[in-house]
Amino acid sequence: MRKHWILYSVLTLTACGPSDRCEAPPQPKLLSVANLTLDQKADAMGVPPSQVPQDAVGGPAFDAYVGRHNAAVQVGYCVENEAYKARVMKDEMSTVARAVMATCKESNEADTLATVLKYRNCAAGNK
Repeated sequence: MRKHWILYSVLTLTACGPSDRCEAPPQPKLLSVANLTLDQKADAMGVPPSQVPQDAVGGPAFDAYVGRHNAAVQVGYCVENEAYKARVMKDEMSTVARAVMATCKESNEADTLATVLKYRNCAAGNK
């Protein structure tokens, strides 16, 4: 009898509360030239990590790399955030994805649609 009581209490607790347990995406941390790792410096310079000079601290290649990285991170955050906000909309997913793409100036429809689906599933209680 005790096992049935424990099972009943677990089922009751899982049924309580809102089904939307999605969390807003965290604000991304932007990269700066001063915080580049050795691998990131190598990527920026287009050389293997072993060929990065010890005194490499800046330059146009690093600035361009940081700019591209930060732009990509901001677009990704925009898509995640807009998909999170639209998670309970009843419109077709492709319509929501196109709206998110227009808002964030994103052109990758497949990834945007996947992000919208992820948050819509989360809002429905699916994982």
